[in-house]
Amino acid sequence: MLKCSKDMDKFVVKNIIIFSLMLGLILGLLAPIPYVGTFILFVALLLSAPIIMLYLIMDNRLELTTTKDSIITGAIVGFVVNISFSIAYASVMAILAKFINYSSNFILTTMIVNSPIWLLGVFIIFIGVLCATTNSFSGFVTYYIINFIRDMYEKQLPKNKEDDDFTLQK
Repeated sequence: MLKCSKDMDKFVVKNIIIFSLMLGLILGLLAPIPYVGTFILFVALLLSAPIIMLYLIMDNRLELTTTKDSIITGAIVGFVVNISFSIAYASVMAILAKFINYSSNFILTTMIVNSPIWLLGVFIIFIGVLCATTNSFSGFVTYYIINFIRDMYEKQLPKNKEDDDFTLQK
């Protein structure tokens, strides 16, 4: 069982997993499109944690209080997005390869169609660990960027409030 910090409860982890599954499914379905697949892979490898984290923070479902929370959140997002992305992409590419003989990446499509399931599973888990690592780093960076923006906003807020009080007193 995953141990979370005091601020991350089961409800938050459930939301993170659900939104990660949806993002991975969407990316996996869009990846076979020519010229879009490379960008989609970049999003899955590096940008999925910031996307999910920013959405959940803006929706008031996630509050990142420590760097540990951001790293754990990024790792969960990266691994789950990769699993759902891989399942969706492998299914779509297998169907496209069998029925209409389409392949956006010949080597990858051949591996998906002709490899044994256990080998495909090992490859997906290996890439999942890679995605978890890169997304935990991008989640860490996202945490610091969010805190930097909050600090800048809080420094500007008292100035603006004093200015508003001064104009009201005149």
